[in-house]
Amino acid sequence: MKINPNLLALLLLASGVVLGQTGAAKKTAANSTKPDPGSYDGTWWNRAPVRLIQTNLRETDALMNTDVYVQSMVDASATVVMLNVGGIVANYPTTLDYHFKNQFMKGGDLVGDLVTKLHAKGIKVIGRFDFSKINETYAEKKPEWLYVGTNGKHVHFNGQVHTCPNGGYQQEYGFEILKEAITKYPLDGIFFNMIGYTTTDYGGTYHGICQCDNCKKRFQTETGMILPVKADMNDPVFRRYNTFKKTTADELFYKIGDYVKKLNPNLIVNTYADAGVDMIRDESSSWLTDEYEWNYSGTDHVKRVLGSYRDKTPSNVFIYFIAIPFRHTATSPNIGRVWLLGNMLNGAPLDFNVIGTLVNQDDRVFIPILNDLYGFHKKNETFFTNLKPVSHVGLIKGTEKEYRGMIKLLSEEHIMYDIIEPLTIGSKSAPRPLQDYDAVILGDLPNMSDQLTAQLDEYVQKGGKLLVTGFSSTNDETGKPLKTIRLKSLGVSPEYELFPRTNSTYLQVSASDKKTLGADGFKDLDLIMLYSDFMKCKTSGSSQTFMKLVPAVRFGPPEKSYFTDNDITDSPGLISNSYGKGKTVFIPWRLGTQYEFKGNHGHRALFTAALQTVLQTPGSIKTNASPLIEMTHMANRNGAFEWIGMINHSGQIGASLREPIPIQNTTIRFKPAKPVKQLKLARSGNNLKFTQSNGWVECVVPQVDDFEMLVCLYQ
Repeated sequence: MKINPNLLALLLLASGVVLGQTGAAKKTAANSTKPDPGSYDGTWWNRAPVRLIQTNLRETDALMNTDVYVQSMVDASATVVMLNVGGIVANYPTTLDYHFKNQFMKGGDLVGDLVTKLHAKGIKVIGRFDFSKINETYAEKKPEWLYVGTNGKHVHFNGQVHTCPNGGYQQEYGFEILKEAITKYPLDGIFFNMIGYTTTDYGGTYHGICQCDNCKKRFQTETGMILPVKADMNDPVFRRYNTFKKTTADELFYKIGDYVKKLNPNLIVNTYADAGVDMIRDESSSWLTDEYEWNYSGTDHVKRVLGSYRDKTPSNVFIYFIAIPFRHTATSPNIGRVWLLGNMLNGAPLDFNVIGTLVNQDDRVFIPILNDLYGFHKKNETFFTNLKPVSHVGLIKGTEKEYRGMIKLLSEEHIMYDIIEPLTIGSKSAPRPLQDYDAVILGDLPNMSDQLTAQLDEYVQKGGKLLVTGFSSTNDETGKPLKTIRLKSLGVSPEYELFPRTNSTYLQVSASDKKTLGADGFKDLDLIMLYSDFMKCKTSGSSQTFMKLVPAVRFGPPEKSYFTDNDITDSPGLISNSYGKGKTVFIPWRLGTQYEFKGNHGHRALFTAALQTVLQTPGSIKTNASPLIEMTHMANRNGAFEWIGMINHSGQIGASLREPIPIQNTTIRFKPAKPVKQLKLARSGNNLKFTQSNGWVECVVPQVDDFEMLVCLYQ
């Protein structure tokens, strides 16, 4: 039977459902006015649409045509350029005695020329400095500035010699170089490369803990201990040395940051540290290993900063070359695309790095993709201004494999999440308190202070939901083993027995377990692989236990590969507990590490059961999207718009990363902040039909090629 469309519309309106307009008729109206995104804090760099290109200029690049260089940045839609100023090589006519001047400049001023021309195009300039090494000509004259390996020797590499953070070059002379450059040129920012205690050379050789007189004296003065010569976390002296490294490095970063700001308070500071900086640098890079590239590298790095600091911004750079020993060829253009999209669709700056310039690359395959993505960002930069994530789950960063596994699980299940650095919890710089989250995940964070454990227990006490995995809270903050579980909210006794990782170990899922964990997810699943260290815990209070450890059963020959009821222990694989007004789930083994390792369906089923079924964590987005689509949800702080990002991760076959395969007909249902007047796909340029009912909006995205961005404009 045919239904009169006018009658249908009236019926839908009467029931509270609104049909969105579609097609070309609405396109014109959609573009008539642009929403006002406002400004986050008045700066040009924080929660702002930054497009950064870093060119690691070689000495021979002093011979380039600077006009062509500048035009390449204009063509790429860059708003900021980072280029070498000083340190290893001075690209300007330095007058300092121990600053090696670029011999290819032939009397010119490369920095002065580029800064003037880039500024004329409205492009800001961040000056790059590297104080980790000094030319061997000067090193011979200043041995007290140098790093000393455990073999008692200095480290030479390609005419450069490693310096020490506690030596006079980094502590004093580097400040003279900064002063000369900052007072000479109108830079917009400063970047420091290879900061901290550099113990490995470019060839990958490890030279050990620095044994220079400065390090020996300072470590003994501050700790009363003899400087260790071996990295060993079981050694309390080495654990103290780790703390010493962090505190001394942070002290130097704060010292440099303060010095830069005194010379020019408008300069931003950018480096690979959280202390004393405005932009926190990280890298999405390829490495010469047997492991596949980390698809979520961009997302990982920028979410960590955005979820931990309100006064700092991420600067996650896609390193173009395939690996340090192969600087002149590029990594796969498709993983590079995904890494940049991880930045962009989490509302972070775009950041790209080449050795040389954009116009003298021997591998130029990615350059058109770079121009396309940067051009898209420029065209839509209103929607990348003054953003905040719409996330209901907080992921506290723990051990790397566990943390990565959790990122994979959350992304594949389309659960919107923030990443939080443990040290920032409860700080003034934190963008959100824990109480803002419906649930918090603590993935295998052994090293925890008493303060952090108390903060998490308090979060649960006040009504929070906490999912904890692995050996969280079993060490103090320095890594000293305490061999007790210190989180009181987990419903277990502090003491535990370690069952080491071994083959042919499982968790049995019983019929009664399935009633709580969810029959659908475990319908055909009675055992879960367990290849992880495991804590045999004793429960306390009214906590409930699920799954039982089946340890080290026979696995060969086939005739002997079975186990009996006598092999099944009473040690639980999951414990849930009510604590105050809140609830916890404790998985006393490394679930995320297991998923990062094998991506097994059993581990995924357990994760979703723990977070969504046991903890009853509501999802903010409901979708039938493929697990190969990574989704993000961002909103303008000014209340002008919100959008959902979609990254297509398809096209990967083993180590090969080919072009993504278009994914069709993705249904998305979400609850916007305000009633909606228009849904627009920014990548394709099309408008979408949608329904709106009881505060929820539903639509179908016809196709996601490499990425899509569903922009939501309000009534």
